[in-house]
Amino acid sequence: MAERQRLVLVTGGSGFLAGHVILRLLSGGYRVRTTVRSLGREAGVRAALGRASDDAALEFVAADLTSDDGWAAAVDGCDAVLHVASPFPARQPENEDDVIVPAREGTLRVLRAASAAGIRRIVLTSSFAAVGYSPKPTGEPYDEGDWTDAAAPNSPYVKSKTLAERDAWEFAAANDVELTVVNPVGIFGPVLGTDLATSVQIVKGLLNGRPPLLPHASFAVVDVRDVADLHVMALEDPRAIGERFLAAAGQPVSFPETAATLRSRLGPAGRRVPRLTAPDWLVRAGARFVPALRELAGLLGEPKRISATKATEMLGWQPRPVADTLVDTARSLLDGGLVDR
Repeated sequence: MAERQRLVLVTGGSGFLAGHVILRLLSGGYRVRTTVRSLGREAGVRAALGRASDDAALEFVAADLTSDDGWAAAVDGCDAVLHVASPFPARQPENEDDVIVPAREGTLRVLRAASAAGIRRIVLTSSFAAVGYSPKPTGEPYDEGDWTDAAAPNSPYVKSKTLAERDAWEFAAANDVELTVVNPVGIFGPVLGTDLATSVQIVKGLLNGRPPLLPHASFAVVDVRDVADLHVMALEDPRAIGERFLAAAGQPVSFPETAATLRSRLGPAGRRVPRLTAPDWLVRAGARFVPALRELAGLLGEPKRISATKATEMLGWQPRPVADTLVDTARSLLDGGLVDR
């Protein structure tokens, strides 16, 4: 009798990264079950995934990170869990618990359900936010040995990712769970639908001519397809158990560098990408009055250095060049009619 295909649960199937993880698993011969907050989302997710979603190897179940309902059914019969779902607000809330509580409780809810069902192998999507948002006086690149201080004054999102990952490691140690954590930087790459990730909206804004003055702020980039690959590599390689893996492609790029790449590679399609830059003092002054500028002001100055050597050396992970990822992001937005006319 033929060996049964492994069944993997992917949480948050309507999300940007989760969609690419599902495609990667299906192409690798896995059966996939994914959660959505409501089964009314199934048709939209299948449409976003394209022909791959027609495969009988993909099924859906309703489960929400804020409730216990549905999680027992979600994990039933699964061999492993890739917990990808997590709240990522476009704007930071006034009450930080609006982000922190769902992230922590949701993570533990998934881990408890998996453990109760006898599932030991779990890969968790965390973030660089849990690694690199506390000072590193040595000046060395941030790596997997670094942790953000959850008590330090950081954004609610940064605190939520740090605390949720800490909770996950504590749970794994106490419950004999084979946990691996992937910590990506800003995730870009081809979109699968119209619900755009916060990072992708940076590229959309540039294609629409915003911001009109480019700040000298920098952000790190990794391709969503490469992050999906890393999740599956981590799932399949027993050496990954008990490890964290930073996912980053090279060093951070600035808004002016990103804009120049888009203009040069897209030709006429990039004609609206801004050219003029904003001095740092203007961005910092505006941040006192414009909430959208506060995040940018925090990215000014010397960019953080990041090392993804562990993933490349231990697992053989090879991320795409940053410029290719940014251009592929832009082209997918243009092809999907998601840029303002």
